[in-house]
Amino acid sequence: MIRHRETTSGSPTALLARAVACVLLLASAGVVGAQATDGAATASADVVIGVDAIPALATFGVQFGFPAYRTAGVAIGLQARFVALALRAGGGPGGLAMGAQARGYLPLPLPVPTYLGVGVDAYAGRFAPNATFGFHLPFGERWRLDAEAGVAWTPLLDETRLTPYFGVGVSYAVPVSLTPAETSAGAAFGTSGPAGTRCVVGPPDAAAIDAAVAATVRRFVADGVATYGSVYREFRYRTTVRSVMIDGVRATVVVAYEGSVVEILTRREVRAAGDAEVDFRWDGCAWIRTGLRY
Repeated sequence: MIRHRETTSGSPTALLARAVACVLLLASAGVVGAQATDGAATASADVVIGVDAIPALATFGVQFGFPAYRTAGVAIGLQARFVALALRAGGGPGGLAMGAQARGYLPLPLPVPTYLGVGVDAYAGRFAPNATFGFHLPFGERWRLDAEAGVAWTPLLDETRLTPYFGVGVSYAVPVSLTPAETSAGAAFGTSGPAGTRCVVGPPDAAAIDAAVAATVRRFVADGVATYGSVYREFRYRTTVRSVMIDGVRATVVVAYEGSVVEILTRREVRAAGDAEVDFRWDGCAWIRTGLRY
């Protein structure tokens, strides 16, 4: 068993940047400093995610809803902060239906991103416009529960009638960069730089833990700011690696984090802090994350 003394990181090489973007709303307010037990250690420098570094969010999911032409379907979407385009294909008793919707995301200080949407569905040679209000409820790391409700103008013989319109679904969201890796977005999330080296199978490498933790934080940073970029700005955080414990092919890293965001609508700063634990398993080539607790 190998135990590392506590160290600190001046770059996002620790964990849970997503806590700054998401869990801040759920965590207790008031920052508790991430202080080291080793007197020689100092807090890491603040990491700030600017507006130009917020990635887009690509989504893939399934939807179920009403009117009948929206009984079931699959959907894809691309959100760039305040605006998004969603496409769906599916159908119901009347056959195949295709739809598109433009969305404007609202900077409401809520733990769920919300939007207003306008779109149109096409089925059986007819077109049915719609207007909706919807939201995404994140659960898990990249999964979301999607729901929307509104009205549709559906054709009926020679008339157009106002019809209730609603839908629910589940989607998987992945941050994507719309700019080259060399831009500030790539630098902020560590997407730039040389490609990884070829794997050489061997015993657990304690020196590779830092890279595994860095990869974890890059993923959480990207997930968090892409999901909540329409609600917050000035994502700021700092981290301290409290300890690293390696036992054979398994490792546990304890990280302290603190950070803040600013609500776009109210300009109020929200701050929070806490500890997180990440579990890793050595697969012969690299440390693979297997668990997360915070």
